Amino acid sequence: MSEPGTRVHGRVGEIAVCVQRHLESLYALDPEAPVTDYLVPPGVVAHLPGDGSRTIVAQQGGEVSVGVVLDKSVGAGLERADPRERLDSSNLGSFSTLTEEVSHFLYLLFRARSDRPVTQLELELQGEVDKYLVVLFFRGLYEEGALSERLRQLLFARYELLAGLSAESSERYHEASRLANRYCGWLESRYLARRNHEALARETRRFWRLGQREKLETIAAIH
Repeated sequence: MSEPGTRVHGRVGEIAVCVQRHLESLYALDPEAPVTDYLVPPGVVAHLPGDGSRTIVAQQGGEVSVGVVLDKSVGAGLERADPRERLDSSNLGSFSTLTEEVSHFLYLLFRARSDRPVTQLELELQGEVDKYLVVLFFRGLYEEGALSERLRQLLFARYELLAGLSAESSERYHEASRLANRYCGWLESRYLARRNHEALARETRRFWRLGQREKLETIAAIH
């Protein structure tokens, strides 16, 4: 899975790569091969553990392999309504899920190449933050007043977890959403409301490169 595989074409593939390139630009990352090259084919997914959309990591010696699974419902939601044209309740859930998986893909590769470990909470927290920033960007392409507390409520409070998750996994997702909501609310008041986009870029790039302890300390210090 670490080597490019079957490329996915069509609208969903285009959107996934668009999200990837936006995150790479936002965080000043070297461009990776398109995430669509790493999507796990449906025939292989059936033999993998887990359900729903997920990012799969395997390590053998010094080799780290990454693969991305997108649930059929994600593709169906984005095929019905293209978020590059309109992003609302009809496709927000599908787009958010796709964005989180692209975020996980980039973050895991970045950490592997830096030879730095990553925790599951750290991965989910960064994915939640990335989801907010990407959704805000896409909404801002066509909609005035995209910045709002209601958007954070939709992303971080009114969500549904996949059925069958363990209590530990559910608690981790809830905690990641709570922390991301606090951090993104701070980004709104400190940078976005003042349209200080250069400072926002510096802060989010700094946050991206922090480990879990530093990320939690940053959020804990917010007043």
